Amino acid sequence: MTLSSRGMLYMLGAALMFSASVGYVRYLSDLMSTFEIVFFRQVMGLVFMLPWLMRVGMPALRTRQLPKQCLRSGLSYLGMLASYTSFTLMPIADAVSLQFTTPLFTTVLAIIFLKEIVGLHRWSAIFFGFMGVLIIVRPGFEALTLGIPIALCAALFYAGSNVTNRALSRTDSTAVIMFYGFILQIPLAAIPAAFAWVTPGWDALWPLLGFGVTGIVAQWCLTRSLAVADASLVEPVMFIRLPIVSAIGYVMFAEIPDQWVWVGAAVIFGSTIVLARREALHSKRQAALKGEPGPGGSG
Repeated sequence: MTLSSRGMLYMLGAALMFSASVGYVRYLSDLMSTFEIVFFRQVMGLVFMLPWLMRVGMPALRTRQLPKQCLRSGLSYLGMLASYTSFTLMPIADAVSLQFTTPLFTTVLAIIFLKEIVGLHRWSAIFFGFMGVLIIVRPGFEALTLGIPIALCAALFYAGSNVTNRALSRTDSTAVIMFYGFILQIPLAAIPAAFAWVTPGWDALWPLLGFGVTGIVAQWCLTRSLAVADASLVEPVMFIRLPIVSAIGYVMFAEIPDQWVWVGAAVIFGSTIVLARREALHSKRQAALKGEPGPGGSG
């Protein structure tokens, strides 16, 4: 099997697991607060990383960028909180569609904070991506709900986390970044969770475990996919999340997205594909200048 095929399979696994975790979040929101769900997500993530930590030891966790680790953790926490909240305020397919804008926000923030140079193609992709948002929201034709700005805030916070992650990845490994994300977010999530705490019953045990497993596996599959194949090749696979979460929403919660959600999501996703291809081209040029292999290269 080629590296490209493996990358696409990993991304398919990530899409399936992310979609399943959305269903678990929506189900668990009837049993506990969103603050609790986020807290349990971080605790379970750290538990799953313990075998790796025992193998590599504490010295492997050294970082010279603790302030940036704290910034990334804060942004990631806010993104997760907003994302999970949006699933409780609107159909999950609508929320997922709006959160497809994360790569668009990432590009805008990279321009502002990382001083990245963006050409006409990427500006056009950003413009049409946000036109896709207007298609879904349809201001003036549909009543605006609180879930819409919250879902877009989730995409913005996730984008901020992604930009910070780019800066961190220059010196820290993916595993180290993930570890600090979990360990720093646990106290951050514990405080609001304590005020809204509802002790989970036995009926929440299996959904919580399923939520933890799908979330961690999704993150691992996503990381492996981007490590072995170009983002421009594997990113389109993530569009499969929309029909999957639509099916989950219909079967489990009787939610039916209208046709404009699909149209708007297609416009947004097409824009992110353009961005991914331009990013891959830029990365290959940079790697060629440095004499390094690109993603999936043999080195």
